Amino acid sequence: MQKSFIEDFFERMNEQLFFVLVVLVQLIFIFQGFHLTNSGFAAVFYQRIYSDPASVQYNFSYWLTGIIGGGWLKLFPGLGLLGLRIAGVICTTLTFGISYNLLKKYLQTAPLRLGLLLIILFLSTSVKELSHRDITALFFMSAAWFLYTGLMAEKYSRFFIAGMFIAANMFVRLPNLLNLLLISAIWFYGYLNRIPFRQIASHSLIFLSGFFAMAAILFLVMKGMHHDIFFFNNLKILRNVSGNQVNARSLHDHFKPYFIQYALGLIVSIVVIVSLWSFAAIWKRLKLEIPALRGFWPVGKYLILALLTGMCIYHARIDSHFWYWLFLFYLGTSLIVALLIISGPQPKDMQLLSFIGSLMLLILPLGSHALLMTIGKYGMWIMVPIAVDYLLNVRSLSSSVVISENRRHTYDQVINAGQMSSLRNGFIFLTFTYLLSDCYFYPYEDLGNRAKMKYEINNPHVNRIYTTPEKAAAVNELLSESKKYIKPDDYVLAYDGFPLFYFLTGTRPYLYNSWLWQYDGEIFKKELEKSINETHICPVVVIRKQRNNESIQGQAGDPFRDQTYGFMQTFLHQYQYRQIWENDFFRLFVPEAKTIPPTVSGS
Repeated sequence: MQKSFIEDFFERMNEQLFFVLVVLVQLIFIFQGFHLTNSGFAAVFYQRIYSDPASVQYNFSYWLTGIIGGGWLKLFPGLGLLGLRIAGVICTTLTFGISYNLLKKYLQTAPLRLGLLLIILFLSTSVKELSHRDITALFFMSAAWFLYTGLMAEKYSRFFIAGMFIAANMFVRLPNLLNLLLISAIWFYGYLNRIPFRQIASHSLIFLSGFFAMAAILFLVMKGMHHDIFFFNNLKILRNVSGNQVNARSLHDHFKPYFIQYALGLIVSIVVIVSLWSFAAIWKRLKLEIPALRGFWPVGKYLILALLTGMCIYHARIDSHFWYWLFLFYLGTSLIVALLIISGPQPKDMQLLSFIGSLMLLILPLGSHALLMTIGKYGMWIMVPIAVDYLLNVRSLSSSVVISENRRHTYDQVINAGQMSSLRNGFIFLTFTYLLSDCYFYPYEDLGNRAKMKYEINNPHVNRIYTTPEKAAAVNELLSESKKYIKPDDYVLAYDGFPLFYFLTGTRPYLYNSWLWQYDGEIFKKELEKSINETHICPVVVIRKQRNNESIQGQAGDPFRDQTYGFMQTFLHQYQYRQIWENDFFRLFVPEAKTIPPTVSGS
């Protein structure tokens, strides 16, 4: 089968050169984009987990992520936020290496490399700093590698190691407890190979032994660091948050949006495939019916490709989540391909790989407030390369439609190898145009032109990170003004989507949570009362203004919620705060009295 230029290019590329390309593609995107929320939420956790864990105890559902990120900051303190982005690149590259090693024996070289590069570009639209998402994917892939190779080589000690990685992943992010479902791969392999029940149960026990051993070790480490009290405090906070059904970030039941989003992925995949098939059929029919335009058809293909390319670039420029629809296509297609492989007459090793890849796609997003929009794309590492390989190896398509009215009509449609090659070439080109455009115009919250993002924040924690002139000026003004009233380790209340302020100033989150958007309504009020009663301190307050043109990534609704903002205003009035400064982005408030007698704060 004739390969496209892109396929041939990636197949002939030296393996070491391809790895360098993967790293460079990630590095070129990390120097631009300044996110005030997600970046800060992770960074301040890493900054304070060893020195002041109580102030960031809301993050303790990601305890091991904090230990890893905090350790990285201690090793490279001078790199700041850029260092955390480099750590994210290293983590993603390790995950890439595991996936490449796992799949290279089973997939053709070009589709494998294209599929993995596709994932790298998808992840370039996400949080760039090291986060629980990166580590979740790395640990799950590590567990999958040990489990799969253990089954293939009958090295049962690897089941134990796989279980250890799943336990570690649970401490990376609590909902990763569901990764335990990976144990079902042992049972699926036993079903495929008619392995006796006792042997399957024995293998499962080894896996679970590794899980419980690592869970016990990590809990003892947590207890030895005196972090266990903050971990359990976090569970209490999360239980309160999950009880509030209006909070989009709570841990209440996500099954309905879960099924809706996956169903949407399947629908998008089917619509795109049927549309491409129909377009090929119409194109072929027109060529037969209008022979006079024979010379136009080759030019027409490129005109259509140019039009679609222009549409991709335009939409990427105006829509920060434009990549999501392409992701839904690959998600739905991956699930369809997995079903075809698992249920069809395919080699057992491919059936097992597809089963594990499907588990990764289906269970990693569980527990996330936005499911596929956030952590969903981190589950692509096995199944998407398999789906790309499957699609690029389709030689031809045929169908037969029979219409019966007064007489019988039969219409046969065949998309031959030549047409399939054209469709493949066009779709590969549009896919990478789509993603590269999105990466260029969306440096994570700074929607716009990268060429204009050449302004730094005057702060050592964010050296060599560039943003828009408006945002750089606004943050610099805030930092310059606020240092008159705060110093490192002071309590500050940054409301409500501005966790990065704590990281930049070295201050302490007043409500034990740097991202107050996660507290809604009454919970926010209770946490305010709790903090004032425990500290007897009125902190400096920074309020981030809502701006019509800004994108608050990952939030289901307006983060400046009326009820919560009302409680914030009541707090400011009750303790006699006055606004001393503002610009287009922020407002700064200071209290009449910095401390409050216990009788007053407790009233």
